[in-house]
Order: sequence, then C-alpha cells, then structure tokens
Amino acid sequence: MTRHGLSRLLIGAALVLACMAFATVGRSAAAAASAVPLISNHVYFDHHWYVWLPRHPTYEAVEVMSIDAPYNPYRLVWIIFTEREGGKRQHHLMDDQRIAEAVDDFHYREIDYRRAGGAEDGQSVYVSFSDPDGARVEVEVDAEGIPLTEVGAGLTDQSGHSADKLVMLFHRQRSTRTDNNRVAIGGKDFSFRVGDDPDGVHRFVAGYSAGIQIVIVPFGQWTFSASETRLSDEAAGLSFNIREHNEGVALVADLPGYLNRATIELDTESALKRYRHDEGSHRMVISLDEAVPLTGSAPQSASRFSVLMDPDEPVASGRVVSEPTAGGRRLSWTIDTPAWAAGYPFESLIEQGNDGMTLTIRSARQPD
Repeated sequence: MTRHGLSRLLIGAALVLACMAFATVGRSAAAAASAVPLISNHVYFDHHWYVWLPRHPTYEAVEVMSIDAPYNPYRLVWIIFTEREGGKRQHHLMDDQRIAEAVDDFHYREIDYRRAGGAEDGQSVYVSFSDPDGARVEVEVDAEGIPLTEVGAGLTDQSGHSADKLVMLFHRQRSTRTDNNRVAIGGKDFSFRVGDDPDGVHRFVAGYSAGIQIVIVPFGQWTFSASETRLSDEAAGLSFNIREHNEGVALVADLPGYLNRATIELDTESALKRYRHDEGSHRMVISLDEAVPLTGSAPQSASRFSVLMDPDEPVASGRVVSEPTAGGRRLSWTIDTPAWAAGYPFESLIEQGNDGMTLTIRSARQPD
C-alpha cells in the first residue's frame, strides 16, 4: 500500500499519530522539537462475513464487510480475498471508487449486495461482483436467525495476513458460526462442503460478526515539518494543531470522515502519555502506564500500555521501549496480550531534522 493511499484507506479512518516534545518556551519551540512516533488507522464496520475456501487453488478465504446501518447515510461494501501461500497477500474489492483507486491492491467494483436478518441475531448476505481477474463471483453466507454470542468475539489472530505491511487489531463485539455458504468463482463451485476438510484444519466453516473495529498500524515512512502552531505532512495530507492540555500539550487533528478526530497527549516533560482516536461514536485509546520520551538523549525507558475500545474495554496490552539513537530515538512496540500478538512486534524510528522529522515504522518480526 502506498503512503498516500493509506491516508484514505478505511473510509474516513485516516491517520492517528502520537506525538512530540513540548518546551515551556511556547508553541513555536514545541513544533520545532516535535516528533511523530506512531500512525494508525481506525474504522468501524457494522457487519462481517467470513468463508474458508479449502478447495480453491489460490485463496484460503473470502470476507465481506459492510457499513450498513439505518442511522448512517453512508454505505460501503468491501470484499477481501486472502492467498493461502507465502505472505498471505490480500486482494481488495470495494464499491467506493474514490478509495479503491487510491490504494495499491484495491479494485473498484460495482457490487450487488443484499443483507437480511433481525437486529439482535445473525445476518445473511449475498454479493455478486467480478474478481481481480474479471471472473464472476457469487458469495452467500446465511447466519440469519442464529443468536449472537461473545464466543469468538474480541480480538482475532492476524494469522500472518499482510504481516509485511501492517499490524492489525481486528475486534468483534459479537459473532456466530454457520455451515450455510455458497461460493462460485468463474462458474466453478468453491463452497465449503461436508468432507472438504478431513484433517480438521479449519475450526469452522463460515461465520458472521457484528460490530467490527479495526485498528491498523501501517509500515512506511512519513516526513513532518513544523510551523509555529502545527505539524504537517503535506504529501500525506496530515495536519495537527498544537494545543495546551492538562498541564502538557495535545496534538489534535480533525481527519476526513464522520466525526473522525485524533488527540495525542504529552506530559509536562514532553513525554507521550496516550493517544485517542474517535470515529463517529467509537473510539480507540492507547494509554501508557508511564510516559516515555520521544526526542532527545534521555536514557532508555520503558512502559506498559493498554489498548481500550468503546469506551473503556481493555482489548490488548503490551510494552514499549524508548531508547536514543544516533539520529533520534527508537520506540520498540510489543503487544503481548493476547499471546498471538507477540508475533507482530514493530518499531518506530524517529530522526530529527532542522525543520521537522522523519518517521519510519517497520516490522521487527524475526524471519522464519
């Protein structure tokens, strides 16, 4: 995915960042000394369906996600195919042309989408569209009338999906499972039928989830310049106002989308305390037990952190280490709860310049 595409990737999700140093001599000095250690996307989907494809030669699964709520005038349907081998590359098809044309591996498609089901139960879905190769695809999952539970809810294992491009926290509020599915690609039947998985590789056939929050930390490089009152990356379309906040400072960015705002808080010693990303009525917060420095030559320090969602449910926790480097600082992030997330460590490299700074976010996974 390109840096510019990620700024529009998840519909109004845009970019969250955490923040910088603040000198008591004023906003101008704060901007000049600022540093951005983290960027993430946050978005909420109303519905998600998943079907394993044990007989398909390339794809291991297909997913359907939608923004489709009575109170929301915006509608979106997003189809994801995941390859079985190698880096588990994903192919994305979306019925919003503006977003699809801005992101690598995304394709715009007109999608015939139909959903049915009661407000408190599972839902059925039917979609029809053309895949990246132009073959006609039909996907049906029927979970209508099946009660939703918290079994299978919470965070979902990333399972290596796009691990070379991002870290993903995929959170479900409630879910259910079903065997009722139909998948046809290019006139061939790839539905998951009885007997297709004799070794029991898959824990379920198909499933439906309600209330999906996705937090993504993309890998890449960004360059921020400092003015008297803000930090900006013009190429990525990011601008963060510097404001006084609780005996410290906050960066506040109103981002594209519906009530989409990032707020990043520093203490009086210019150290990162937490950041918060609101999207509509949904929010994600990363809260540090101890603030950590983002600039300067302070010795190595570390803190536990918690990830909370809607509004204060702890969904993950981990440890961040801040240490000086020749050109700035390195922040090493590890989520260790849930246990599977420990397999996706990453680091933020902050390099200071005369007029701003450069941020590189990259994976710290060990090669297999």
